[in-house]
Amino acid sequence: MEKGIQKAIKIEPEDISKVFQGGMYLIQGQHDVLPEFMNDAGNLLMKASKKLSTTQLILIVAGLAVVSIFAAKKIEEELED
Repeated sequence: MEKGIQKAIKIEPEDISKVFQGGMYLIQGQHDVLPEFMNDAGNLLMKASKKLSTTQLILIVAGLAVVSIFAAKKIEEELED
């Protein structure tokens, strides 16, 4: 049973690539991927929380917040036009 738990919290390269790919899509203006990006980022953060210090987690959450704010502002600007 414990091996299954260890596998569940292992950070896979695919987890990281999904988050970076979603972030790039958001920056490029494809805002329909925002919910999937937030889900992938949350999953990666949950896995990483088992291995990172509190300071590192705070910095990661702050980075995700900046990307989310940036994406929300872009969406708002596009809706106004």
